[in-house]
Amino acid sequence: MNIPLLIQSLSILIWILPPVRQYKTPYFLFFVVLALSDPIIYSIYYTLGIQSFKFYPIMTFLLIISISNINKKRLWIISAVFILIISYTIQSETLLLYIFCTIIFSIVLFLIIYQLIQLLMQKRILNLFLCLLLFYALLNILKLIALSLNLYQHGAISYYLGTFIQIFFGILFSFITINTKSFSISSKLSN
Repeated sequence: MNIPLLIQSLSILIWILPPVRQYKTPYFLFFVVLALSDPIIYSIYYTLGIQSFKFYPIMTFLLIISISNINKKRLWIISAVFILIISYTIQSETLLLYIFCTIIFSIVLFLIIYQLIQLLMQKRILNLFLCLLLFYALLNILKLIALSLNLYQHGAISYYLGTFIQIFFGILFSFITINTKSFSISSKLSN
């Protein structure tokens, strides 16, 4: 039995569910990109024989667009061209591509942290969904770092272990949305 293929297939099946639950939330497109990225990447690999990791920078960039509040089309077009040029330039260097993906996904992480801090500061609440999304993003970065540090042996094992853990996040995001649960943070001010 090919365990990595089983984990990847199960992950693809599970991650189809969160966009359904996230429909009409601000994170719907984020989960659509997550749900479609692996099936698209693996379809390209199996039909055209193009290595799948070459498309991760583009998919990660789409995640940034999906959760960003920046509505400047010109900025997104320039950024997309920049991402495509760098991806094309370093496509034969697997290690550089993974490092580049790690940098791009770090932007996703910082956007999630920013949104979490905004809710904490403005409404004095800690949102369960954003906390889970933060841990999901951290796990993605750890997977990419593991691949970058040890591409062919332990990095691949760490990658699939992380993917297995992320299956549980997919299940959680099939039930939990941004509107599900927030915890009040009380502030006691001393006079």
